Amino acid sequence: MPRFDNEGFNPNKRIDNDSRDRSVPADENYYSDIENAFGFSTGEVRDNQPLRDVSSYLDSFDVAPPERNARQSQQNYRPEVMRDYDEERRRDNRRQITERPPRQKKKKRRTSLPTPKKILYSLVAILLAIVLIGGLTVNAVLGRINYDEHKDNQYIASRELESSMRVKNILLLGVDARPNQETETSRADSMMLISIDMKHKCIKMTSFLRDTWVYIPAHEGEQRLNAASSYGGYSAVVDTIEYNFGVDIDGYVVADFEMFKVLVDSIGGVEVEVTKKEAKEVTSHKKRYGNVKLEAGKHRLTGEQALAYCRIRKIDTDFMRTKRQRTVISSILSEVKKGNPFKLINMAMRSAPYIETDLTKGQLRRVALMGATCIKGEMVQQRVPFEHTWDYANKNGASVIAINAEKNKDKLIDYIYNKTAEEVKAESE
Repeated sequence: MPRFDNEGFNPNKRIDNDSRDRSVPADENYYSDIENAFGFSTGEVRDNQPLRDVSSYLDSFDVAPPERNARQSQQNYRPEVMRDYDEERRRDNRRQITERPPRQKKKKRRTSLPTPKKILYSLVAILLAIVLIGGLTVNAVLGRINYDEHKDNQYIASRELESSMRVKNILLLGVDARPNQETETSRADSMMLISIDMKHKCIKMTSFLRDTWVYIPAHEGEQRLNAASSYGGYSAVVDTIEYNFGVDIDGYVVADFEMFKVLVDSIGGVEVEVTKKEAKEVTSHKKRYGNVKLEAGKHRLTGEQALAYCRIRKIDTDFMRTKRQRTVISSILSEVKKGNPFKLINMAMRSAPYIETDLTKGQLRRVALMGATCIKGEMVQQRVPFEHTWDYANKNGASVIAINAEKNKDKLIDYIYNKTAEEVKAESE
């Protein structure tokens, strides 16, 4: 084998026949004592030789058996003793269990009622959370609005305008801006003054008929009211109304037709009573109203349907047209009034990118707070020119509405700043 070869092992040197004497000398034979003591031979050991009976040589011991303890003595030892002991131990365990006092049930901790102090802290925490969330939401909405630089009226002094710290006048302009057309050069399709009256806790709407013949300061001449934006942008419309009717306007908000549709759809539509003539006019002229269908009766209109309804003019006059516009705006405000916060947030977030205004973010916040207070009250409406203050006239070959400017001025100031909602409704009836 290689391993042994490497280690120098030589198998040829193995001794096959060893004749050396390997017997134990007599003086060194220590096993004879064992042989004499136990009575068996310790001579040659053969494989598979059976052992002798151990009991036969154990009896040869001249030794006393080991002593037993008291329970296992030769006199009283019985195999049943251990079983009796086990039974006694189990009996003692059962006795201990039965004699153990019954386990007392844990008394339920009585929940103490919240103290007025805790309730107050909870309410404060909830209010702070609402204010924080509301503040973040308002900032997000305000950040999506388009802002214009505010321009002061150069044609009439502010001291000559009627104003009040408890009344905010916002001019709402609806424009039909065409593609590739600058919005400020397009004529205002609708003009409505929204007056938030904190004094009388109501909201007053005033429509200005677009065919009203007025003096336009930026044009330095007379023209239809809706042409004012063509001469000086949206601020020129504000200047014209202030100059002719003597009311202070805090700012304008501009919305195109697309924004109007988004606004209505975001609140789930508006309920409007549609006449047969109105339904026929819209449904029969697909190109004019964008292929919209209306049915007579009271229905919840979508954004496109509400826009088509507001634009109806051919079947009657501009007076009725502005009345339809105020009807839809009133319905929108009613939905806002009873709407849940999530719906209002959705409406504001979706509509904000379509809004253009010359009000600052701080002014919009104040207007929103005042509006939230007054929207719980009544909503009334009026239009300019007032009854018995106008006539149809022909100016430069066009049919217009000629007005008594002084009478309309006095009536508008009285309506916005002095009259309650109940008085306005009584006069309308």
